[in-house]
Amino acid sequence: MIKNYLKIAWRNTIRNRIYTAINVLGLALGLCACIVIYAIVKYEFSFDTFHPDKDRIYRLMGDATESTGEKLHFGKLPMPLSQAVRAELPGLDAVAAVSPYTVKVSVPNGGKPAKHFDGPGTVIVEPQYFSIFKCNWLSGNLTSALKAPFTVVLTESRARQYFGNELPDKIIGKQVVYDDSLRVTVTGIIADWKKNTDLSYTDFISFSTTKSSFLKKTINPDSWSEGNMSTWVFVKLSAGTRPGQLTARMAGLVKRHADPKMKLAPWLEPLTDIHFNADVVENGIRTAHKPTLYSLVAIALFILILAVINFVNLATAQSIRRAKEVGVRKVLGSSRSGLIFQFLTETLLLTVFAVFLAVSLVKPVLSTFSSFIPPGITFHFFSPSTCIFLFLITVITSLLAGFYPAKVLSAYLPVKSLKGEGAHRGSEKWFLRKGLIVFQFTASLIFIISAIVINSQLRFTRSKDLGFTADAIVTIGTPWGDSLSKVRVLAQKIKQVAGVSKVGLEWLPPMTENSRGMRIKFKSTDLKETGVTQVAGNEDIIPLYQIKLLAGRNLMHSDSAREFVINETLSKLMGCRKAQDAIGKMLYWNNKLYPVVGVAADFHSTSFHDPITPLCIVNRPERESTLAVKLVAKGKQSNSIKATLSQIEKVWAQVYPAGAFDYKFYDESIALLYKKDQQTARLTYTAMAITIFISCMGLFGLVLFTAEKRTKEISIRKILGANAANIAIMLSRDFILLVVIALFIASPIAWYFMSQWLRGFAYRINISLWVFIVAGLGAIFIALITTGFQAIKAAIANPVKSLRSE
Repeated sequence: MIKNYLKIAWRNTIRNRIYTAINVLGLALGLCACIVIYAIVKYEFSFDTFHPDKDRIYRLMGDATESTGEKLHFGKLPMPLSQAVRAELPGLDAVAAVSPYTVKVSVPNGGKPAKHFDGPGTVIVEPQYFSIFKCNWLSGNLTSALKAPFTVVLTESRARQYFGNELPDKIIGKQVVYDDSLRVTVTGIIADWKKNTDLSYTDFISFSTTKSSFLKKTINPDSWSEGNMSTWVFVKLSAGTRPGQLTARMAGLVKRHADPKMKLAPWLEPLTDIHFNADVVENGIRTAHKPTLYSLVAIALFILILAVINFVNLATAQSIRRAKEVGVRKVLGSSRSGLIFQFLTETLLLTVFAVFLAVSLVKPVLSTFSSFIPPGITFHFFSPSTCIFLFLITVITSLLAGFYPAKVLSAYLPVKSLKGEGAHRGSEKWFLRKGLIVFQFTASLIFIISAIVINSQLRFTRSKDLGFTADAIVTIGTPWGDSLSKVRVLAQKIKQVAGVSKVGLEWLPPMTENSRGMRIKFKSTDLKETGVTQVAGNEDIIPLYQIKLLAGRNLMHSDSAREFVINETLSKLMGCRKAQDAIGKMLYWNNKLYPVVGVAADFHSTSFHDPITPLCIVNRPERESTLAVKLVAKGKQSNSIKATLSQIEKVWAQVYPAGAFDYKFYDESIALLYKKDQQTARLTYTAMAITIFISCMGLFGLVLFTAEKRTKEISIRKILGANAANIAIMLSRDFILLVVIALFIASPIAWYFMSQWLRGFAYRINISLWVFIVAGLGAIFIALITTGFQAIKAAIANPVKSLRSE
């Protein structure tokens, strides 16, 4: 029986090639979207889930409220915090500090020149780290590997990179040199973690090395100051201990040890949440956005529902062709349940075809969207989880897409079916099919309107004047903790490079994601301080960024903070009607007086999500370790840019021979402020394209059905004098009306959601009427293209053929 069902299903599939192609392609698109999104979501939620006792592992965090009112989350905390927590807090199995250490690595090679490597995975750790995160030791042991200073543990892959294919036991005792002079001995080799992790460290230098080497000058293991917040602290709770029990105790511990000015509110972050916390200052980890992942799941389900609706629409639309077959089968004794099973078998066959097509499209889609999709995502067809997912989605899709058409087709009365009438107009659910088309185009129009609004807002963020110039500016960070005198030497050398216009030293640029605040008072007697945003750089920063001065002068060269340039908003907050009135006034910061020497025109210090705030520009030489380099050429298209950057790299090598040269174009850093918005835009564009395509296929199938249903009517109209244009308009008019109805339904929905999205911007566009007009005209044009060909084909057909049987 099943063999017979499959044979009939195959014959019907071959006979109705157009319907089969439309159904399979529509389902394949929906299924492909589900599979790709499944791969993304599965990948993102797999980070650091493989550790034993992962539910008891936490990262210690610290919250601080800036003077601007913004709450900042710090993952890097003072280095001695781990020792204090270990000594004073009960309920912990292990505590370990981890300090990232960006270095150049060299490996002695006998009498030959040393081999050089970059060290992005190098960290300074306490030995308790391996008590929290279990590793497979290939050589060495947990208890002694990192106890002594000047020791290092390497991962297997890193050891092979340094020493070739030598056995782990033979690598023990060999030496590795960091930053040209930190010579350490290999005391352990561990196996690499094979699963996804944010803790992808390769070189583990013993924590005690900091106290016995030059590292103590830049990494003070005993300092609780704000400037020494450079360490992640991981803890493993004892069985039965709850995070909430430790939070209050940690607050008291920080209060006892830390600088009173450093007001940190400590809390514990679960290990599996680290991958999703993008709001951490200087996190150093690629994070995922949970709301975006949930949105992806919702979009995948929505697209699949559209594809299923499309299938249902087309299957019921072509029911007139199956009417006689149903009648004959019922007369010959087929039961309704048998017919339902047969039609479900046909649906299953089409779904299997769609699944295989979808699977074949997954890798091309991942490759096409590689810039949007996180690196490391792969799709393995034969993995157990993937096979289970594909099996479930095949069965569920077959039931969703096949049950209703099977129920409709099996309900036909034999007498009417054998006459070729099928069901009555009312029982054909004609209005249901129209409703499904309206639903599909409503979804498409929501995405079209959303795409237009999002694109307009992002274009607005790119075109609106920032209040300063970001073009042709390159920022260069210097090695962490190195001498600031070297930074100034480097700046002087870069100034002499051909193609360089200006060079400035900065800590906080004019516009940044991680802005910092400062608390000032207008009078010494003020009880309350005013929070303002801080921009920190030397006297070259204002001319370099072309910040406009409304009154006063630029900052002067100095070796410490001595004066302020404020923005117009702050001058008004001080009660000055004119910018000139603020010149000479004194501001109190950290109980010291600072004169206002200049007033700058307002500029954006954060993204357009936030309003312009009161702001101070101050020279803080002790923190200015980043170089801002203004290039002569405009933009980044000039061929001279590469040559200039190459010369700058040579100068860099003279000052930092062991440091990795890295630079960023400042306008690209500003663009990153809108990364999440860009992701939203890409998701919307992709969903729009898929929903439009699926909707058009559904509309095309319905036009085919309508033209076939009204063949005799069309023939009679032609005999009575109607021309091809009249017939085409008649067939297309009803469908254009459906699109118009969909526009009226979609417009308020899209307006509401886009209004909510735009509320996240302090500076935003207004949603104009033209957006809905353009979206409606676009949808109508798409519908006309879809229906036009089939309508014209039906209009020019020979009426004699369809009336011959009458």
